[in-house]
Amino acid sequence: MLRRLSVIAACAAMLALSALPALATTHSTSTHKLAFPSHSGISAWGTYKLTSKGIYVNICSKDRGSAFAVGAVAVGTNSTGSRSANLGAVAMGHGTTQCRFGTIRYSSHLKTYLIGYTSHGTIAFKTGFKKIF
Repeated sequence: MLRRLSVIAACAAMLALSALPALATTHSTSTHKLAFPSHSGISAWGTYKLTSKGIYVNICSKDRGSAFAVGAVAVGTNSTGSRSANLGAVAMGHGTTQCRFGTIRYSSHLKTYLIGYTSHGTIAFKTGFKKIF
């Protein structure tokens, strides 16, 4: 009986020690602010957090100009850049704000950009990418 208790205690200690590095990682539990390229007529903000499923993103855009619609987009890619997924928030109409949240599955690189549309559905402007990591 005593031997069985010591084996159980040793297994519990090994389990606790093996879980320690997973808890010690700070990148998966801390939230960071997103940065966006600047453009007149649009405000964009957001946060991201690395998780085991990818990058959890909360992103918002606000139309401050005369564009029909404006959007803020976050793009995650794999390590080679051959695969990507994105999440964007598009605000339609002057003074409106739109926010979206979700998980982007590719988490090796993250970048953001802004985009604006005309009332005919064509692209009025698209900024360059801003590299986050």
